Amino acid sequence: IAVGHGGDAAVGGRGGRAPRPPQRQRRDPRLARPRLLSRDSAPSTSSRARTSPGRRGCSPTRPRATPPGAPARCISSRPSRPRVPPGPRSREEFGDVVFDIARKAAAKNKWIRFERGIVLRTVEDTTDEMQELLKRVENGEDEVQEQLKRLEKGKVVPDLIKELKRRKLVTKEKVIWYSLKKGPEFVVKRKTLATDVTREHLKSGDWKDLEFKDYNYEAQGQPIAIGYSQPLLEVREAIQNIFLEMGFSEMPTNMFVESSFWNFDALFQPQQHPARDSHDTFFLKAPATTTQLPDDYLEKVKQVHQSGGYGSKGYGYDWKRDEAEKNLLRTHTTAVSARMLYKLAQEEHFAPNS
Repeated sequence: IAVGHGGDAAVGGRGGRAPRPPQRQRRDPRLARPRLLSRDSAPSTSSRARTSPGRRGCSPTRPRATPPGAPARCISSRPSRPRVPPGPRSREEFGDVVFDIARKAAAKNKWIRFERGIVLRTVEDTTDEMQELLKRVENGEDEVQEQLKRLEKGKVVPDLIKELKRRKLVTKEKVIWYSLKKGPEFVVKRKTLATDVTREHLKSGDWKDLEFKDYNYEAQGQPIAIGYSQPLLEVREAIQNIFLEMGFSEMPTNMFVESSFWNFDALFQPQQHPARDSHDTFFLKAPATTTQLPDDYLEKVKQVHQSGGYGSKGYGYDWKRDEAEKNLLRTHTTAVSARMLYKLAQEEHFAPNS
């Protein structure tokens, strides 16, 4: 620091101003240049610094003794910063997930530090305990397996074991081992047991030496082939259930043999109609006729056929009872409707089912 003569600061100006405090003088940039020093050379402010042939680019600021004739060495006042060794260390190389995990783990173990966006190494050698532990798990060491079992039971285990489960580096698997050994009936070649004695066995006499298979009396038999519902029958059943739920009842349609009276006459079909011919209707030989006909209703039907009634003119022919008593195979279910209507009419108070 430059001061005035005699050690006091320079004072100037008018009016007896107070003395100014000493000012820091700017350093000459030429004096800050590095200097090469050797044991035989003396410091000189006028000599220019030169770079050592073997250490280009260094900035020595302190002298260091060197043997005679040896090139001068420079020592930088700025400490060297260890960097990560060259190689593929970019985020794109590892991916974001792996890179973040590795960076956090390295920083947690104090292997690296961050300075102005640069990753700096803080140790020379590293020992990844997690990697060593994973190798022990893979090798199936009993001590590690025991610690993992204690972790599953919620007992106290080292933090490194807990880290395995937290980071999902290990999973629990159930392994079943089987031990095979020869049994009392072990044979090199499998022998087929006989199930039945055949004619060939009896002729050759082999049945004496045969080994028969034991009968299994609890075995299930062959499945019986069954049919399936026809689609139209399923539709008919669905419609049938609808009417039954509404209160209707079914008419008996199991009488396949019917008299000509209920099949034709009660439905006012004339006796000379072509549908009543033998080539279109199947008549029975035994029993050929029936006598179970209501006489009162038969007379009313006969009257309508011959002369009409109830607004009808009739057919005007001679209606015969013998033709009405003939038995036949029922040609339609309307005959059942005629029987049912007559039966319902005989009731004193008829009302539909509610």
